[in-house]
Amino acid sequence: MIHVMDKLIRPFWKPDEDRNRSAKILCGVVAAVYISNQVVRKIIDIVQKQQIKKKIQKNREKRKLSKAQLEEHLKGKEISTNTIKRILSLSFKELQAELQSGKLSAVDVLNVYQIKALEVDKRTNCITELVHDSEERAKQLDSDRKKGPLYGIPVSIKETYTMPGYPCTGGMMFYFDEKVTEENVLVQVLKKQGAIPFVRTNVPQTLMTFECSNSLYGTTKNPHDPTRIPGGSSGGESALIGGGGSILGMGGDIGGSLRIPAHMAGCCSLKPSGGRLSRKGQNQFNKGETLVQPQTGPMAAEVDGLVNCMRCLLVPEMFNLDPAVPPIPFREEIFTGKNKLTIGFYIDDGNIKAAPACQRAVLEVKAILESQGHTLVPFKPVDVYRMASLFLKSVFADGGKSYLNVLDKDIVDNSLRRIMFAFSLPNWFRKLFSYVAAMITKDQFTSILLQSGCGVESVTEYWDLAINIENYRADFLKKWRAHKLDAVICPGFAFTAVSSGRVTDVSGGVTYTNLYNLLDYTAGTLKVTNVTQADLDNFQHYPSKTWLEKNIKKFSEGSKGLPVGVQFVGLSYQEELVLRLMKDVETCLQKNSSKEKI
Repeated sequence: MIHVMDKLIRPFWKPDEDRNRSAKILCGVVAAVYISNQVVRKIIDIVQKQQIKKKIQKNREKRKLSKAQLEEHLKGKEISTNTIKRILSLSFKELQAELQSGKLSAVDVLNVYQIKALEVDKRTNCITELVHDSEERAKQLDSDRKKGPLYGIPVSIKETYTMPGYPCTGGMMFYFDEKVTEENVLVQVLKKQGAIPFVRTNVPQTLMTFECSNSLYGTTKNPHDPTRIPGGSSGGESALIGGGGSILGMGGDIGGSLRIPAHMAGCCSLKPSGGRLSRKGQNQFNKGETLVQPQTGPMAAEVDGLVNCMRCLLVPEMFNLDPAVPPIPFREEIFTGKNKLTIGFYIDDGNIKAAPACQRAVLEVKAILESQGHTLVPFKPVDVYRMASLFLKSVFADGGKSYLNVLDKDIVDNSLRRIMFAFSLPNWFRKLFSYVAAMITKDQFTSILLQSGCGVESVTEYWDLAINIENYRADFLKKWRAHKLDAVICPGFAFTAVSSGRVTDVSGGVTYTNLYNLLDYTAGTLKVTNVTQADLDNFQHYPSKTWLEKNIKKFSEGSKGLPVGVQFVGLSYQEELVLRLMKDVETCLQKNSSKEKI
């Protein structure tokens, strides 16, 4: 550095001693300025983090107070235990019928679900905010003569849906102070149809992990085992619905965010194909990524909830509010169809074999569908590693810069620390480390994850990526057509709910859901069974060559009783067909359950 400074001052100081002395002084000044700058930046960062912590604490106290106030309000109503049990025991159809007939009022139903939601929240931390005008809305609905098809149905809403007066953060402080002025299109339509949004639910920080945790709202737990995760990113929804605190909710999905939580927390969900439902009024994070787009969709305790929700959303009101949505109403003739179908099935996607309980669930559904006259044929997805590379390179096309930018002045949640560390590394090191990691873990997905996270380096490369995605979709459809398939069933995920903080150790399981986001196919998940001791015993036959396989075996210990879902897949714009299959299987499962009780 002194040599450089000497060159800079040479024209101004001729004597060597003066010049050297000046160079040293200037060098010292530059070093002092640099060090001072770093110190100042560190101090500013510490101050900003302290301010964020105070803001988070204030927000948590405010939320805690509002929940306590609602609890006191509900206690004052002295709603009987029998009334609570009766309303909560009603199926979606039964609840809808009693509301329509006037046997139940919107206020009665809302209050009961508020009581149950608060109870579930205490166990799981699934609610971010209460919707404060919900009871006033219920009273207004009760006084009106007109009753929409969802009249009086309480609906929980994922935190990423914009609602004026409520933060829409995606678990990031970057968005906390943004003023929301526009109401989400789907929320508007649901309200028009008589539904009552009553709580907003938790999400992971950045929405790009299936652990539902962030520094703002905290960690959401699985309602069936508080030491485990409920899935994500619609984890707050799944915890609330799976715990019985909501009968219908709205979530979103870019890589499995509706289906993974439904599978892990024990409810059902539907990821529509792109464009079937409006996406207007969602959190703006990473909006510029357009090759694989997030989709909005319903979650429910039963398939009837999904069906009725879709019926009530696919109406002129939504098409008018968002003209970009093709005006295709719910097609009853497809949903009620009786034609026999050819359905593919698999329990191994080519990346990782599903856990024994997840395999059994698929085979049970296969048997049910065969008993109904459908033809089931073995099917294997096209090159899942090729798919994973395309998916990951698309959603992380900027090399993680958008994540680093929004989290730069945030408190990064523990579940994201490894991911954020990887994004902070230079690309050359990530690529080198990917080869080392692949050799150590014997897991090809890990290598793909690290390399794809480097993103694309030019517009031309981005265009090539788009072409490669189209080619993959064409190859997959060709294989689908060759098997003459109408639909596919497969595991809801590679494994059941894992312990909190371990998702990065089993991230390879996401290929079961990422696939249908890249293809933009319709996919729904239905809770089919629960993990049995026999399933755990069958792990002795499960492979354990790779790091991922060993972790799945390890983290499945103690999972007896956890819910297990099956994924139902159709081509784009085949929501009604997917729902038909889900409903047929659910009906059979309910009949079998009733027989077992007798």
